Amino acid sequence: MQSDETILQVKSLKKYFPVEKGLLRRQVGQVKAVDDVSFEIKRGEALGLVGESGCGKTTLGRCVLRAIDPTEGEIILRKSDGAVVDITALDKGELRQLRKEMQMVFQDPFSSLSPRMTVLDIIGEPLWAQGVRGQALEARVRELADLVGLNVGHLNRYPNAFSGGQRQRIGIARALATHPGLIVADEPVSALDVSIQAQILNLLQDLQEKLGLTYLFIAHDLSVVEHIADRVAVMYVGKIIELADTEALYLNPKHPYTEALLSAVPKPDPRLEEREIILSGEVANPADPPSGCLFHPRCQYAQDRCRQEKPPLEEVAPGHFAACHFAEELELTGVAM
Repeated sequence: MQSDETILQVKSLKKYFPVEKGLLRRQVGQVKAVDDVSFEIKRGEALGLVGESGCGKTTLGRCVLRAIDPTEGEIILRKSDGAVVDITALDKGELRQLRKEMQMVFQDPFSSLSPRMTVLDIIGEPLWAQGVRGQALEARVRELADLVGLNVGHLNRYPNAFSGGQRQRIGIARALATHPGLIVADEPVSALDVSIQAQILNLLQDLQEKLGLTYLFIAHDLSVVEHIADRVAVMYVGKIIELADTEALYLNPKHPYTEALLSAVPKPDPRLEEREIILSGEVANPADPPSGCLFHPRCQYAQDRCRQEKPPLEEVAPGHFAACHFAEELELTGVAM
C-alpha cells in the first residue's frame, strides 16, 4: 500500500558520456544520456518510466542504484530504518552495505544469470555478500523460490534447465533476497513471450502487495506499464517530458510525444478505429540535440517558439507535469484504460 513517505528523491540528475576521437582519444563532445532529471517515488508506489530505445531510461535506472556513477545530481534514499542517505556521496564500502536496501531486476533473463551457478547459488549470492551462511541461507532461498512460484526441488539445477519466464522468476527471487524496499525493474518482460509477460507482471504486482515494495518500472511500451504503475514518467532524449498519474496520462496526455506513444497501444475493442501516429524523422541525437524543444523536429504541432525556446517541465494540471509550450492549449488524444 502506498504511503505519503518519500522513499526515493532524484534531484537534477545528469549522466554525460564523453565522445572521444583520434589516437589520443581527445574528448570532442558529450552524450547527454540523462540531462537534469528530477522526480520522487513514495514508499509502496510503482513509477513507470517509459520511452523509446536510447532515451536514457536504463541509464537513469542504473544511476539510481549507482551501478554507474552519475555526472551530477543527488539521489536521496530513505532506508528501511528511516535514515536518509545521499547515494551519490557514498564510498564503495558504504554502497555495498546499502545494496540490501535496493536491487535490480534485469531485462534479459538469459544473460543476467550465470550459467555456471545453480539456482540455489544465484538466489543466495546477495545473502552470501551480506554474511548469511549455511542453513539460514538455504532456508531463505527456499522461501524465496516458493514466493516467486519456483519448484524448491529444482534449486540444484542450472539456469539452462529453465524457460525464460522461470529464469526471470529466479532473477526476481535474487533481487528480493535481502528484503529491499526499492526495486528497479529494467524492462523485466520485454524479452519474454506475450503469454509469459502477463504472468510476470501479475507476480510483480502480487509481490508488491505482499512485501510493500516500491518499483521504478522501466519499459518502452506503455501497454506494459498500464496496470502496474501508479504514475508514469515519459522520457525523451535524456529528459522527462511528462509525468502524471497513470489514468490521467492515458486519458488526457499533455505532450505530443506521449500522444504518439499512446496511439501505438493496442485497442482491446476491434470496433475501435486504429489511428497510430507515425512520427517523422529520427530521435534527436543526445550528443547534438536540437535547439528549443527536443521534440520539435518530429512534432506535428510545432511552432516557431518550439524551435527557439526550451520548455520547462511545469505543472499544467494538479499532479500533471509536461514540458510543452502549448500543453494547456492542445487537445491531444488519449486511450481508454
